[in-house]
Amino acid sequence: MKKILFVLLITSVSLALTSCATKYSKITDSKTNDAIFENSTVTGSTIDNSTLEDSSVADSTILVSEILGESKVTNGSIIRNSTIENSIISNSTIINRTIINQTITNSKIEGPDEED
Repeated sequence: MKKILFVLLITSVSLALTSCATKYSKITDSKTNDAIFENSTVTGSTIDNSTLEDSSVADSTILVSEILGESKVTNGSIIRNSTIENSIISNSTIINRTIINQTITNSKIEGPDEED
């Protein structure tokens, strides 16, 4: 009986730690493909074919990704071929994009809107 309780305890703790780990990440000077970032911080990185939600991105390149849910992209970041929705973009370059409900300041927007 004690072994079963011990296994259940270890399993519960492992699941709790895994759940926390997927909710917040801090990515620095990396290249990441096919990922989902939620409530995360990304700095000096390249994010490709990913989803950023409620996250903060600075000095990074975002390619073919979705930026959603009040994410903030700042400090010389480049956003290319991505969908940006309900986010704040400042001091960045946006190229070939779909933009919905945005606050954009001190940024350069290039190319036509990407068609859905």
